[in-house]
Amino acid sequence: MKNLALAKLQSLALANTLPHAWLFTGAIDSIKLDAAKEFSKWLLCTNKGQAACGVCKSCHLFAAQTHPDFCEISKQSDKLSILIDDVRVLPDFIVGKPQFGSKKIVLLHPADAMHKQAANSILKNLEEPCGNTVFLLLAKHSQLLLKTIVSRCQILNFNVTNNESVALSPDVAKMTTDLTALWVYKSATVVQIVEQWSKQWPNEVLYWFELVLADLIKFKYTRESAEATGVIAVLDKVLTANRLWQMLARLRQARYWYATNHNPNLQLILEDLLLTV
Repeated sequence: MKNLALAKLQSLALANTLPHAWLFTGAIDSIKLDAAKEFSKWLLCTNKGQAACGVCKSCHLFAAQTHPDFCEISKQSDKLSILIDDVRVLPDFIVGKPQFGSKKIVLLHPADAMHKQAANSILKNLEEPCGNTVFLLLAKHSQLLLKTIVSRCQILNFNVTNNESVALSPDVAKMTTDLTALWVYKSATVVQIVEQWSKQWPNEVLYWFELVLADLIKFKYTRESAEATGVIAVLDKVLTANRLWQMLARLRQARYWYATNHNPNLQLILEDLLLTV
């Protein structure tokens, strides 16, 4: 899948018909990120063939993570979301001509972890594109993105085929297993689950929980899941669509409080969400 996607991107670039915004989707983050970086290096290379040459100045700068025409944005390790401050570098980056070649590249991941203000800022850049800048957005759960962002992107799906192996996120797999123990089999208590999650993911528990809820909502309407379909199907039986949407709304509000330094009580938030099923 990765090779086919790269071939498509390269073909469009060589024909001078490369769209300015792309959304890479798929369950395995490393596949999407590897493809995005490989394509970025190739596009910026000043001596490109079927692959980046690896020896020109542009390739050396890319390898050293100091390329002036490449901007990578991701959430900080101690944050749950990509915040507005993280994307404020874009206006200065986008303005002006590329220093090498003809393109600049913005790589943003995980795009489904953008705070609303950051997402609105990105949307403005997508709506008013600069002709020499290419946006590569990576997301596991595109349904968490603003629909207006998705509509302005060309989508490349990196989900594996039936002949390829699927590696589930160990964090999401653990969380869905815990929820099944709590809500279906009653073999764990809310207090036990909250204590485990708070220790295991002190900074990311709300992010992982949001991904699980989004996948449950997707399964509710499509019967498809980005994760372990069997476990999701079991959870689906005890959760109504209305309840899932309510939990997702409250969870996003909690993430907003954290992102804006309101410092809510994480354990109380999790207990409230888990007790009401």
